[in-house]
Amino acid sequence: MKIVKPKQITGTFLLLVFLTAFPVAIDAQNTEPAFHQKDSSPAVYELRIYYPHEGKLEDILKRFREHTTGLFEKHGFTNVGYWVTRPNESPSYATSIIAGNEGKESLLYLVSFPDMDTRNKSWEAFINDPEWVRVYEESRKEGPLVREIDQIFLNPTDFSLLK
Repeated sequence: MKIVKPKQITGTFLLLVFLTAFPVAIDAQNTEPAFHQKDSSPAVYELRIYYPHEGKLEDILKRFREHTTGLFEKHGFTNVGYWVTRPNESPSYATSIIAGNEGKESLLYLVSFPDMDTRNKSWEAFINDPEWVRVYEESRKEGPLVREIDQIFLNPTDFSLLK
């Protein structure tokens, strides 16, 4: 994994704030957001950006669509959201996330866990799952899909709709 440059964190954070400010799932029985934790322990959100090798974005999306998200759920991840970045028609100071991939599309996703210990155990179980190992190897037969990953851990503020 590469070290994230400060300008990428800034662009990523601004994008995350925008993405999480609007698409909050509301439970029909309750007015609280579906991701709200009932206890006082802080949730951990993990933001990842996958920069694909040339021509491999659709292969990454297929692997997530058909396998990864289900395996994440199996191992205790909460799938919060998945997005594909797109170039901004009018670049600004907040477009460094796009510049980080030379203006090409990337997969950006957000998962959550009740705490960091659960997160670590969930990732360990996921990467050692025989089904994941098989899917991962099969998806790489024509070469690796992902050339670089950025990862950021986030804790919601006390005023965030996502807790």
